[in-house]
Amino acid sequence: MKYIKETTQTLIKKLLTNHKGLRDNDNKLLATIWYLKADKIEEGALSFLNQIAEGKLPSSESIRRCRQKLQELNPELRGKLWNKRHGFQKQIKKELKEME
Repeated sequence: MKYIKETTQTLIKKLLTNHKGLRDNDNKLLATIWYLKADKIEEGALSFLNQIAEGKLPSSESIRRCRQKLQELNPELRGKLWNKRHGFQKQIKKELKEME
């Protein structure tokens, strides 16, 4: 995980550990991280969007991938939907092969 800042990884792990509602909802996790890391978010949406555009906040993809890897390595951080999502894995692989 060398491309993900250690502080972001640490924050995601802390949030997944302490807030079970974030384990199954990437949108809530993303909003929470951006809220905690954003400077002067109270000044409005334009300022917030500028921070995203300037790379001052972790990207949504980095947050999602980090959450995914942490849950893969740490079963205690998995939400209720983790097993359900992975139950479809064989079917999805089959469908992807059929698309080729």
